[in-house]
This record gives sequence, C-alpha cells and structure tokens, in this order.
Amino acid sequence: MALLLWVALLPAGCGLFGAAGEAPTPLPTRTPLPTFTPTPLAPPTQPPASAAAAGQPDTAAAAPAPETSALPPEGETAAAVEVTTTEAAPATPLPPTPAEALLTIASDLVNMRSGPGTEFDLVGTAATGESFALISKNAAGDWWQICCVGGQNGWVFGELATVQNGDTVAVATAAPIAAAPAATAEPAEAAPAPAAATAAPADEPIPVESAPVEPAPVEQPAPAVSYNPAADSAGNFDPNAQYQIVQFKVLGLDENNGGIRDSSAQHHIFLTVLDQNGSGVDGAVVRNLAGEKGEVTTGGKGPGKAEIVMYYEPFKLTVAADPSGPVTSQVSNQMGLVFPHLPDLVGKLGDVNYEYGACPTIDIKCQWPIQAIHFSYEITFQKVK
Repeated sequence: MALLLWVALLPAGCGLFGAAGEAPTPLPTRTPLPTFTPTPLAPPTQPPASAAAAGQPDTAAAAPAPETSALPPEGETAAAVEVTTTEAAPATPLPPTPAEALLTIASDLVNMRSGPGTEFDLVGTAATGESFALISKNAAGDWWQICCVGGQNGWVFGELATVQNGDTVAVATAAPIAAAPAATAEPAEAAPAPAAATAAPADEPIPVESAPVEPAPVEQPAPAVSYNPAADSAGNFDPNAQYQIVQFKVLGLDENNGGIRDSSAQHHIFLTVLDQNGSGVDGAVVRNLAGEKGEVTTGGKGPGKAEIVMYYEPFKLTVAADPSGPVTSQVSNQMGLVFPHLPDLVGKLGDVNYEYGACPTIDIKCQWPIQAIHFSYEITFQKVK
C-alpha cells in the first residue's frame, strides 16, 4: 500500500518540487558585435553589391562629396574619360586643289620619246584625243614630259598637242641626255692583258724586260647634241637606180592652204609613185632614212599616192619595194618643218621684207631649226628600169 501511494505521488512530486524548488536558468543576453565599415580609397559610383545585400547602411551617402580627381575613377579606362571630357578640335579648312595640268594629243599618231628630242628612243605612241598628266617641260618650252606611256614617262613635241594649265608645270631640272650618235669614230681596241708571268728556274737568269708598252689612249665620245640629223641633208640621185625622182616642189607662201604661220595650214608631204607607163603604183613601200625611219605604203590617197604629215621629224624618202619586190631608188633631199635641206627653201617662204619669212637667201634667216612656219612638199618617184 505504501508502495502504491509512493508511485502515485511521484509525478505530482516532480511537479511540485520542480515549481517551487528552483527556477529555470535564464540564457545569457548576446551583445551585438560592432559593425566595421572600411573607408573607401576612392568614392564608388554606387554602393557595393555585397553591402547592399547584407543590409548595411550606406556610409558613402552621408560622407561629404570628394574633390574631383584628375585620375580616372576605379573601373573606368583612360580612353573613356578622354572621350567624355575632351572637346573636339575645330576642323582645319583644306587648301584649294590646284588645277590639273593636262596634255591632249591633237594629231592622228604621235610618238612618245624618252627625252625632249627625236634623237631619244621611242617609248610609245598616242592617238588624237588621248590625255595625259603633265610632269615637266624642257627649258625651251617646246617639249612636254607626260605620265604615263607603257608604265613610264614620255616626252611629246608641243606642236602635236594642246596643253591645259601648262604654266603650273616646272622646267625639268635634269633633262635626259641622248647618247652620242653611232657614226662616231670606233673606240680604240683595248690593249691585250699581259700573260701571267711564270716563275723562272732558279739556275737561269731572269730576262730583262723591254720598256713597258703604254696602253692606247681611249678616245673620248663626242659631246651629245640636242639634235643630230644626217650629216648631209642632200639626197642621193643615183642615175642607175630603178626609181628616179621626176618631180619635187616646195609649197610655200600662197600655196599652202592658209598661210605659213596659220595653225590650220597644211604641212604635208604629198607623195606619188608611178610605173614606167606613168600609172600609179599601189602597194609601193616608201621608207624614211632620217628621223624616225618609218615607212608608208602608197594607194591610200589615190592610185600610187600617200600623204605624210610633218612635225618635228625630218624625212629623206626612197622607194624600198613595190609589188614586184625590192627595188633600188634615188633618195630625196631632207624634208621637214624644222630641219629641211635649206637650199630647197630659198625664195619660197617670203622675201627679205617679209617679217615672218625664212630663207629669202641662203645667208639670211636660213639656219636650223626653222621655227613656227608651215609649208608642204610634193615629190614623185617613177620607175624607169
């Protein structure tokens, strides 16, 4: 019984003892740790993301505005700062573009030379209407250097072209010099090189050499000239040639379709080749032995006829072949506007009282080069054998 009573009272006793005996021990109160806010080295443009996420107060908002620094803010590049702070400089006006100097070909077919004269090599040709940029001119102002012919510069005789803004082109400071003509004296042969000396045997005396032979002097080339036409401007009138010159005439004052100083006046060689019966020979090849040494074939201007337009180049004509094959022929006097056979002009281009004339006599105003005068020729070859 006592045991049962004790068991019954045990839960209640626990409650009684527990309520009155001792109170539960309270938990200690935790003091919050102080918040440490680091001082930024440079003012951030916005609060760091980590601080905002943690709920920490924005200490930068209460701080006074920092002084403007010349250094770019952290996280920005120098280029960005320069773009935002540098003002664009005002545009500088460009100088006016100078007018382009041009040369336009005014003849059917014009030769381009490597220098200002017909003694220079041919570098190409150009036709009417072709235009080229001007580079320079020669001192006389009658030849123009242009660009470009076949990838290189060339020179054009001024009377064969028209020029725009030529006054802006400078005179060539170092015009090319033509090589001396091939007709100069042949250079002296070089002295043969002495044979290599062989060592003499020790028991034989060394022979005494004769006086050394001086090398032959080297002949200096002839100085270059601005123009070197044939040494003799007269023709060759071989009486045994198959083709003879049967007619030759200078068309001078009042015979030249407009006047000798008129730019529209003719300056031609009117050429005819006849057979033994006096009929025109088509297909005859007439060759120029002077100047550019070109050829022309008859028949293009009528039976046995051809025309040659003269400019700077001289002409000494001969019949080289006809439909029968190669032939022999007499050679004409030199023809041309600049370097003609002077006796042919005497009395044809005005008398001594004519201001613009030439060669009233062989001694008055009658020397190369003839300038600014237009005239023509007529010449006929006829086969006699």
